[in-house]
Amino acid sequence: MYLAYFILSACDLLDILFSMTKEEERSDYINWIYRCQHPSGGFRMWPGTDFDERANSKNAKWDPANMPATYFALASLLILGDDLNRVKRADTLRWIRRMQREDGSFGETLVDGKIEGGRDPRYGYCATGIRHILRGRRSQMSPSQDDGHIDDIDADAIVQCISHTQVGT
Repeated sequence: MYLAYFILSACDLLDILFSMTKEEERSDYINWIYRCQHPSGGFRMWPGTDFDERANSKNAKWDPANMPATYFALASLLILGDDLNRVKRADTLRWIRRMQREDGSFGETLVDGKIEGGRDPRYGYCATGIRHILRGRRSQMSPSQDDGHIDDIDADAIVQCISHTQVGT
């Protein structure tokens, strides 16, 4: 997902994405990204870990949604002009909330109910980016998009966590 994002964003920055690709190709890119969407919210790094009908509780740990991949998937969809209507918005918002630790930091994946990954501030940056893409500003949302009933991330806690990380306390 990282590589896809960096290629798409480079093409977009160079203003060649829409002139060098056909609509059908861009549609295929969008469908590939959605193939990486995890059934319980978020996105996988790539579709190779999708066990599809063979998925079960024993092999679920090999197929988690991934925080940076989710951010890059959403950003890529926006670059490609997708309307995000197929995104499991509520499930993903619930998932990022479960990914936040008590100290405000975020993990990379959720495996067997345990937050995995270090306390890298970049996971928090990805989580807040995901949150903004999916929730946006209240004034920009239609009533059908209002996910106010879903617990939001603790923004104050992530700010405190990152500011402590930056100053080394």
